Amino acid sequence: MQLRVVALALLTLALSGCANHWGFNSNVSPEGIKDYYKGDQVTLYSKAQLEGLNYVTLGSVEGEACQIKTDEAPPKEADARASIRRRAADMEANGLILDQCLRFNDMPGCLEQVLCSGQALKVAK
Repeated sequence: MQLRVVALALLTLALSGCANHWGFNSNVSPEGIKDYYKGDQVTLYSKAQLEGLNYVTLGSVEGEACQIKTDEAPPKEADARASIRRRAADMEANGLILDQCLRFNDMPGCLEQVLCSGQALKVAK
């Protein structure tokens, strides 16, 4: 009985020592998270939705998704659209007219690529 108590006490002591060493490591920095989500503040508009709104065109913008290696997944249009929204946010835009997204094969540096183009906008709220 006394041996069980000692073993239980040692086990409890060992486990409580581990409790202080829990942590979380990630390969994404806080700045990287901010950069990834900054495009969420850029609204996609159609030309019809802009009728009657006050806005300024800030310039052309492009975004891409690229498959570099054969063992990678093909690029997604959604990733290219997220990329163009982040680049529009870099121009301090809060809106975007998406002109088109095209898929290309065998581009320099990419086995397959999705390229989206559009116009970055500053829309009065």
